[in-house]
Amino acid sequence: MSIFNKLFGQKRTIQSPTFIKDFSKDNQHLTALNELLIKVDDGEKKDNIERDIKFLKYGLDGENNVYFELKNSFLPILCLHDVRLEYGDYVAQLDFVVISNKFTCILETKKLSGNISIDSDGNFVRTMKNRYGKDYKEGIYSPVTQNTRHVDILKHVLSKELKINNMPIISLVVMANPKTIIKKYKCPAEIEKTLIKYDQIKTTLEKYQNDKANQYDLAEKDMYDIADLLVKLNTPIEMDIVGKYQLANENTQRKDEAQLRELLIAFRLRTSREENVKAYFIFNNNEMEDMISRYPRTVEELLEVKGFGKVKVEKYGLQILGIF
Repeated sequence: MSIFNKLFGQKRTIQSPTFIKDFSKDNQHLTALNELLIKVDDGEKKDNIERDIKFLKYGLDGENNVYFELKNSFLPILCLHDVRLEYGDYVAQLDFVVISNKFTCILETKKLSGNISIDSDGNFVRTMKNRYGKDYKEGIYSPVTQNTRHVDILKHVLSKELKINNMPIISLVVMANPKTIIKKYKCPAEIEKTLIKYDQIKTTLEKYQNDKANQYDLAEKDMYDIADLLVKLNTPIEMDIVGKYQLANENTQRKDEAQLRELLIAFRLRTSREENVKAYFIFNNNEMEDMISRYPRTVEELLEVKGFGKVKVEKYGLQILGIF
């Protein structure tokens, strides 16, 4: 309890997990895809929609696992699910945010198939089986790097909007697939403490809550101010189904592509001036056209665009995805 609360006899009223923005399996995106699936006749597009429905359900199941652990943690915390934080030129998609009087925590949820290993350089490698039962490996974009960026954005927002500068903001990447094995014995220590399984959420948050070295103590009003600010800044975007699955007529599609091209060129020019480099260093015209044709909506899809490796996606990915 803070000195202010001791002096004025205020008691803390948050005794258990309280969701300010709750989780729901009734997902609008999923509903829209299911409705679209009934209307589409094109076989290839139908397959793509069915694939996206499967992936979305898979992801929602993972988030439901995390939600269950938070709801049953018996910790005095405020929680928010699915916050798309847009602030100036910054965009961050936050799966879960946990606010306590001692810290704020961003939980990035990943329900990945296969097993995950992290090498001494912090690279993530996923091992899966092909249809013949043989193992194969593939590198994946580091969710730790992604969530670290989210932490930096939230620190910036809290400093600018609420003058909160010293509150510990913790990054946790939560593996929500119970079958996934995480091999961390070679990974750097800062990554090892960040990466957890979903059934470790309660014990991990309790460790931070009971950390005696952390003398930070936030008043409940300030906890609610943070939650209210995130709700206020939440800017969900509706999925452009017509654009993603190329269902528009030719004229409408050309118009949409022209608008995307205009926004991407403006972003490229602004960024090149800020970094004092040639515009084509950000992405060239061929890369832009490949991007438009692929219509990426996730980091993984953006990595498939010609010329977009991990470094470029790490620097510009979230802002580009915000445009799409």
